[in-house]
Amino acid sequence: MIPYRLMVVAFLVAMLAYTGLGRATFTVPDSPEAAAACGFTGDDFDASGQIEATPTEAWWMSFVRKQEYWNAISAGLAGAFIAFVISAARRLGAGVASGAVVGGGLLAFLTVCLGCLAPVLSVVGIGIGGSMLAGFPKWLMALITLLLTGGGTLYLSRRLAACPLKPSQCGKPTEKENKECCKTTANQGCGTGKPTQE
Repeated sequence: MIPYRLMVVAFLVAMLAYTGLGRATFTVPDSPEAAAACGFTGDDFDASGQIEATPTEAWWMSFVRKQEYWNAISAGLAGAFIAFVISAARRLGAGVASGAVVGGGLLAFLTVCLGCLAPVLSVVGIGIGGSMLAGFPKWLMALITLLLTGGGTLYLSRRLAACPLKPSQCGKPTEKENKECCKTTANQGCGTGKPTQE
């Protein structure tokens, strides 16, 4: 069973954390080059060469123009997936859980690398991925994250609902655990080939 409430909370926390960190680390650009990198144009400057906005307004303009909301959604999806895996880690096993957490963490890291949250990480990310990542659309990263985390969640939830016994152990429905396993619709081929009847 998928813990929807936990995943929604983790999604919102990760998304808000990304957005909050973006606001906390944002500084109003003081040069046209830095302003252009943040999504500002010449029309945003006044006669004295300063941006005509408060720091929060300037951050919001940059956030929307650079489409950072897609990165916030990607971070939220990765956070929700990691929360799901951690909540089911004991039943999934250490190997599967650690691999899934690393995969979710990699998606979150790529989101930060492609975003404006950490310019140093952006340089590292572009250096790792080559020039192809420089113009990588943020909406596409969000879509890829949705497909990978959604598919991973469905796969792992089906794995959690599957028979806990090995196929070689699933032939004698006299054992209590095996009988319970054979009652589930996901394991109709278990043992005798039909689910155990009450």
